[in-house]
Amino acid sequence: MPLISIQVDHFATLREIKHLREPDPSQAAVIAELAGADGICCHLREDRKAIRDRDLYILKEMVKTKLNLRMEPADDLMERALEVKPWMVTLMPFTDENPGIQNGIDLDHNRDLYSDSAASLKGSGINVCYFIDPEIEAVKQAAKAKADAVELNAFKYVSADSLERAEAELDKLEQMAQLAVKLNLMVYCGNGLNYRNIRPILDLGLVEEFTVGYAVVCRAVMVGLERAVKEIVDIVHQPTLKP
Repeated sequence: MPLISIQVDHFATLREIKHLREPDPSQAAVIAELAGADGICCHLREDRKAIRDRDLYILKEMVKTKLNLRMEPADDLMERALEVKPWMVTLMPFTDENPGIQNGIDLDHNRDLYSDSAASLKGSGINVCYFIDPEIEAVKQAAKAKADAVELNAFKYVSADSLERAEAELDKLEQMAQLAVKLNLMVYCGNGLNYRNIRPILDLGLVEEFTVGYAVVCRAVMVGLERAVKEIVDIVHQPTLKP
């Protein structure tokens, strides 16, 4: 059965709008777990625009399922990760002022940095995932770095402006998921997935875990967080079309 992790960054983003203490991403994590989420994900950026160091420490203490920390392999972030020891670290591309992420990590220019960071994290008992575009070389490099998993970037699929392009991107996700499985990598998928567009990827029967964040927050505005999480959990936990 595929699993679903809820990303709580957007609760922190809402909090930063008025520089108050609410909404608290750790409280959102507790509600998400009680509603059936299989894991919690957060992204600690160098600029600390959403999740703060304090949030990370609290989440580590409060999350009862598993905590997946997304981060760039920057020195200060590596220090936090090695100290906190989340269940998994997903190595992300370096961010700029734009809070959104469109591309996977750039292994052409930062291959050694990512490989060294992965080795350091794994040496401390932390599972390592690479956030990558669905490309052959990216999957192979993740395997060479002895990562435990890859998170396939679904951005081009979810942002496709035609059915033909969406189907083409879905085919790439399927092919790269198959390659990752052959290379003994766990397959994750995220970045823009919602209650509708997640279904075709689910039906591939290849992705072990999905990460959804913004769509759940948007749905929660209308129906409440507990129901919003339960709805996405029910979708992901349903039997898929392929075995």
